[in-house]
Amino acid sequence: MEDVFKGYTWRPTNAPTASRRTDDIWFHDELVGWAVNSNGNIIKTSDGGKSWVTQAHFEETYLRCVGFADEKIGWVGTFNPNMRLISTQDGGETWRKVENLPAGAPIWICGLCVVSASTVYAAGTNDQTNRAAILKTMDGGESWIQIDMDEHAATLVDIYFKNDSEGWVVGGIDTVKHPNRRAERGDLVPAIFRTIDGGNTWVNKTAGPQYVHERRGIFPQGEWCWKIQVVDNQTIVVSNQNYRDGAILRSDDGGETWKRLRLNDKQRNSNLEGVGFLDSRRGWVGGWGDLAYRGGFTSLTADGGENWSDANEVGFRLNRFRLVGTPTRVVYASGDTVYKYTDEPLEEAARMRAAADAADRTLVGWDRVEIPIFVPVGTERFSARIWDRSGAFVTLLAHERVTEHGARTLVWDFADEHGQLEPPGAYLLRLTFDNRSESFLIVRR
Repeated sequence: MEDVFKGYTWRPTNAPTASRRTDDIWFHDELVGWAVNSNGNIIKTSDGGKSWVTQAHFEETYLRCVGFADEKIGWVGTFNPNMRLISTQDGGETWRKVENLPAGAPIWICGLCVVSASTVYAAGTNDQTNRAAILKTMDGGESWIQIDMDEHAATLVDIYFKNDSEGWVVGGIDTVKHPNRRAERGDLVPAIFRTIDGGNTWVNKTAGPQYVHERRGIFPQGEWCWKIQVVDNQTIVVSNQNYRDGAILRSDDGGETWKRLRLNDKQRNSNLEGVGFLDSRRGWVGGWGDLAYRGGFTSLTADGGENWSDANEVGFRLNRFRLVGTPTRVVYASGDTVYKYTDEPLEEAARMRAAADAADRTLVGWDRVEIPIFVPVGTERFSARIWDRSGAFVTLLAHERVTEHGARTLVWDFADEHGQLEPPGAYLLRLTFDNRSESFLIVRR
């Protein structure tokens, strides 16, 4: 059989360079797609990534996920409790806050599945300190119902439905059943829940004897599911978040049984997020890459996940893969920018963008970090906001009317808005000058 991907290469698109994180992407076809990034922007391309336009900017909101039913009707999930879900009916020209969410809706919307213009599912939260739940509409958002998942899960991250009734949601359960809603991750184990009745009932398919661990027959603690991809009628893959030990879960019987496959490439890729398979054998997985959040590694398998090799040329800190077309003709991935798997020649602008990204916009500190900024002449308003790597708001570092322009330095002592020290890890900094934002990654050692 002819390999339709012969001659394909991963290339950066011309998506904006001032974002340290493009959390999610959605493509209607090979040319038309949307992305949400850590600058608080919803951006759109109509030419396969050669050019992008900013459709909306949300200064105070972390945008997490995006999904469209067609070229016009779409949704974006956020980590803003006051604006958890936003929607468009005109291809993104205008966006509005969804006002009619029911009580008990997840405080964060981490995953979206737009089954059709009528049916949408939304899942959250990745915050272990809040209740896990799913939102569902069957009438295009005219009304919503809330499905309480707290008895099943401690965290929910990604969701996929193949039709109105049958679907999966992935996240983690905690071995101590969240007494006092503990925020630690060390007690989490992966969980994949399946429903065949539109979410009325759920079964954890990774609990019990149908789950096979490569060593002990049980999950390691400190690991939870992140992204799910249904490859075909039988094959489903899920990436696992684990700061020290990279692994995916794989099913070859439509999600009935699962096997944990550990990454064994030489770079010891871990802290995984995005996963994308071309078919049952060839695929990639990427994410933060290591405990220090600086690796951003990507790994490749050619045998279904049994063996892995380094594939860092694919992209950096990948959080989502989207396969476009039936059969697939192009693949997009989002991480520090938006990447494309294609046989097209590399655009010069993208070549320059890739070179510029060699200088990583990451700030590192132990007890404090100094943030160099330049306030452009004419700027009237400036703010600096910080979120943790999961999207939880940490602190408003600056919010002021500008009286002096030019170079200056901000200092963050790793305290949150209540004065409590944040733990070691990765944080996203968003600087906003009037209506324009750019973002950096901060790592506390």
